[in-house]
Amino acid sequence: MSIIIGILLTVVAAIAGTILCPPPATRHHPPARVPDNRVLTLALATCLAIAGKPALAGEPATGHASLINRTTLTIDGGSVTLFGIVMPAPNATCWDAHEVPYACGRQVREKMIARIGTAEPICERHDRPDSGSAEATCRIGDEDLGDWMIANGYAMPARDAPASYRRASDRAWGRRAGLWAGVFDDPTD
Repeated sequence: MSIIIGILLTVVAAIAGTILCPPPATRHHPPARVPDNRVLTLALATCLAIAGKPALAGEPATGHASLINRTTLTIDGGSVTLFGIVMPAPNATCWDAHEVPYACGRQVREKMIARIGTAEPICERHDRPDSGSAEATCRIGDEDLGDWMIANGYAMPARDAPASYRRASDRAWGRRAGLWAGVFDDPTD
């Protein structure tokens, strides 16, 4: 997010510089030297980008979170993927108990966004060199967000999920909660 802000600030500064300091008309005398604000703008953008760098593995990340896609959140200036859960694709269609199709991918996304709300989750990263992405277990208060999604039937445990996620999935299935109330394509396949 901070990289985007830095880029936007650079673009705004470049446009402002062009408008406020247009190229000089033909002059017969040398133009007065105007300080170059591009260097200052670039330095400011770099500082903003560095200030918003994501936490390293094991360091908790906290702050305003927003959902990018499926299980990926932006938090603390970087992105993290929720560890141990798999959700339906955003455009997935499922069928309820009466075999009526509904946009379950969108519904699951809305449930995740509503659960996060204005809370500032604390995400404990546990990056794995083989995964290539920052994975994290995120908590809102004392509640594990991944566990909540699975327990309410909005996500499935990934193959490498902890045993507690598998137990939550079994309970959601038993209660026919969320996706388990009907028929859906297993997102872990």
